[in-house]
Amino acid sequence: MRMSLTTSALLLSAAALVHALPPSVPLHLDKGFWFGEFEVGTQTFTLPVDTGSFAILIEQGKYLPSASAKQTNLSEFIQFNGASEDGTGPAEELPVFVLDDVKFAGVTVSNFLVGNITNGDPLPGDGVAGFSPPASDFSGGDPTTSSGQGLIETLCETGVVSPGQFGLTFGTDGNGSFIFGEMDTSKISGEVTTVPTTTKDSWSVNTTRTDSPLLVVDGKSFGQIQATFDSGSPNIIGPLDQVRTILGSIGYNISEQTNDGITVALGTYDCSRTPARFGFSFPPSSTVHYIDAGANVLNRTADGKICTANVLGTSTVDSAEWSIRQTWFQGRYVQHDLDNNTLSFADLAP
Repeated sequence: MRMSLTTSALLLSAAALVHALPPSVPLHLDKGFWFGEFEVGTQTFTLPVDTGSFAILIEQGKYLPSASAKQTNLSEFIQFNGASEDGTGPAEELPVFVLDDVKFAGVTVSNFLVGNITNGDPLPGDGVAGFSPPASDFSGGDPTTSSGQGLIETLCETGVVSPGQFGLTFGTDGNGSFIFGEMDTSKISGEVTTVPTTTKDSWSVNTTRTDSPLLVVDGKSFGQIQATFDSGSPNIIGPLDQVRTILGSIGYNISEQTNDGITVALGTYDCSRTPARFGFSFPPSSTVHYIDAGANVLNRTADGKICTANVLGTSTVDSAEWSIRQTWFQGRYVQHDLDNNTLSFADLAP
């Protein structure tokens, strides 16, 4: 899920208990989101692994502070895109931050800044586990606001994860894994593609106009885009007008809805036809990396006749901004390098 922030992280010191990391941590796909298990205080939560945000947030009414938890005077207003199973629902959250122990993959980080949502919309599972780079500083010096503390950033800074990298493998069978450190090349096949990313806020491709990624549909280029990789939502998301144009050009019916001033457009088609293939290429390579055919359909009607494509247009993003989301991740190993500000990917080995 892409997180819009009014302020950035106010990082507090956290002590990580050094522990031998497992080779991989299992993840599973459920209703459009990839979930892992996290312990916060004395509770275990099922949270979506979300590279479009970086805070640990627990849904309203679910978090009970442990005996050692410490209250803070920090709060934040956060907005998410694509927080529902169909990928269309935004979510607005107001967490207050608490210092408590967080445990993931057998490693405990003490006095970690956890967002306890006190007022907000429903989220998948029990909240959000963010794994994006740290946020920019938008606080304006206000000591009462914070957008959270990054778990992966903390584990890298304390030397628990070295080098500061992690990988996600999302299988086409609904099973995946979170892998700490360097890419495990035994799990991939074919060439590895590497792109530079920005240092703050998200895994966004950091390119010039001449080497920007290209959006490609059925072999036809629809021009250069500004691309962000985001594991935390079902749909591929693009600007409303461009998505309308593309859906119309491939013969899909366009379904639109407007709520609270936000308009989204989806494409539906007869399930008996071959669906259009959406993909991306990253110059200088001309190779097009398409969404796996099995992940192409968002949903079908009860009679199985009408399909909805897993591509959504929204009025909440600017022209040329595209978010490459979990459907594209399926069938791939996607490596995130915080030390060198790169993202790499390759096909998963059979």
